[in-house]
Amino acid sequence: MKREWLICCVLLMIQCALALAQDAPAQARKFDEFGDIQTSDLKARLDNFAIELQNSPTALGFIMVYRSRRDLPGLNSRVASIIKEYLVSTRGLAAERIITVDGGESMCLVQELWIIPPGTAPKPRADAYQRDFVDTDSNRKFDEFHYFLPEDVQEADDPDYVSQRGSLEAYAKVLLQAPRAQAYIIVYPQYYIERWPETDDRGRTTMHTRVHLDRRDAAARISREIKAELVKTHHIAPSRIRIVNGGYRNLRQLELWVVPQPEFPPIATPNAFPQKRRAR
Repeated sequence: MKREWLICCVLLMIQCALALAQDAPAQARKFDEFGDIQTSDLKARLDNFAIELQNSPTALGFIMVYRSRRDLPGLNSRVASIIKEYLVSTRGLAAERIITVDGGESMCLVQELWIIPPGTAPKPRADAYQRDFVDTDSNRKFDEFHYFLPEDVQEADDPDYVSQRGSLEAYAKVLLQAPRAQAYIIVYPQYYIERWPETDDRGRTTMHTRVHLDRRDAAARISREIKAELVKTHHIAPSRIRIVNGGYRNLRQLELWVVPQPEFPPIATPNAFPQKRRAR
């Protein structure tokens, strides 16, 4: 009798626990948190996040990115866009289930992945804050990032390839909030010299050289794409957009500037200088 009574008590406790769990309201849950990590580690974490979202079909996935005070403002939306692109394009999640959030500034770069059931919301970090003062009367660099060209087959496998311009939407919002400011976009094409040794069967070493120099239209091509996206997608007037070829750098790079009037435009800073061809 004692054994049967004990079993009944245990079953009753389990039923009560299940009933309480069912009655308890759903809560937002932080699934993962990390800083600046390697691409392989990032993919593994995102794969686990995608599986959790697939197992919770009614929940949303929130991507919250906080930058450090040393980072440019566009970093948050660019990093979040890269993550969302991977979850949608590679893991097959619906785009409307993935929400990106610019968390502002924190003590350091932090990326958070949240599982959000209906009727709940993620909790901001306690150490997050917005800038108390932004000098809107001076030139501001909003973001900078490397870009690729369609012929870069190897680079196209990089996870940043699709979402490299993820900060453009946030950049457009800043421009719309400052209707008198100009958008200055400085584009740097690429130039560098690759050198490597090669040893033959007799032990003789020969140095090989290959020059990587973008065609003259490389900067113009990416400039047209950026301007078209700002105009057609984000509704920035073409007259407000200034494109500058900044000269060559060792890696292709693009800078987004907000320039209030009547400030002078930013100065380009190339770091690679190909030799001019001698006239024959």
